Amino acid sequence: MIPPGTPPLHELPDTQGFGRVTVGFQGRVMHYIAQGPFDAALMAAAKRGSNIAAERIPADKRYVSLMEFRPPLGMDLEGLREFKETVGGFVERQIAPLATILLVAPCDEEHPMVLAMAAVYRLSRPLFVCTQASDAWTAVNRVLHEAQLPVQPVPPEAA
Repeated sequence: MIPPGTPPLHELPDTQGFGRVTVGFQGRVMHYIAQGPFDAALMAAAKRGSNIAAERIPADKRYVSLMEFRPPLGMDLEGLREFKETVGGFVERQIAPLATILLVAPCDEEHPMVLAMAAVYRLSRPLFVCTQASDAWTAVNRVLHEAQLPVQPVPPEAA
């Protein structure tokens, strides 16, 4: 039995060493949620999920990516290689987003993994790093508005 007041399992840190990834589309927003460790296996799963979600990219290919990274952070060299291949594949197919917004915990914006990922993203698009869900969704909607696209309703949990 789970004691009262315990956070749901999806919010607990992964202590078994297996990461999780969820990717989906909400309007013109590809929302990606990943919890580390960000090793090659997780990044390969993220690539598969991203490629499946890419089938829902709007026909005009104008969308924003919101990437939410949850602890534990940290990426090995194989994971970084997989990540670069995923981003590069989208760029090669000319389906890079209008911008990428990274959502990380307040103490993680300068984490080496976040900085490495930011450097890769910045090669092909504007990038914003946020530490609050409400700020991330504000950035998403600012990019959509500037592109003269309809803004996305903010999910209640991010308000």
